[in-house]
Amino acid sequence: MKNSKVFFAATLVLFAFAACKFGSSSPAATFKTFYEAQKKKDVEGMKKTLSKSSLAMMEKAAKDQKKTVDQALTEGFESPGAKTDKVPETRNEKIDGDNATLEVQNEETKKWDKVYFVKEDKDWKIALDKTIEEMFKQLGTP
Repeated sequence: MKNSKVFFAATLVLFAFAACKFGSSSPAATFKTFYEAQKKKDVEGMKKTLSKSSLAMMEKAAKDQKKTVDQALTEGFESPGAKTDKVPETRNEKIDGDNATLEVQNEETKKWDKVYFVKEDKDWKIALDKTIEEMFKQLGTP
């Protein structure tokens, strides 16, 4: 009996270690992490939740505006309506291999916006580039 308890405890420790080592985030957890970093104006924390292609897109846009990515991130999320005191509601997380979506409620319009995610280095990252691309498609903008 004692050996089975030790085995069970050891198994739990191994699963916990594996979850940490092999990525245990979810799209919803990544979104919450991004939101908390944005709320604290933690630019490095925000950047850690964004996909490589999102960061590349932001670098290009910032360069076109003669700004750094850090400045663009800070200014972009300080605009009126971009910040709220509570984490927006989320629903319908859908994972398909290394891609995922999560619906996030827009506090102003009460509509549900789809946010896209990709898995990079075993962690979910916000695919801001894909999210923006899909928003333009819905608006009929090429």
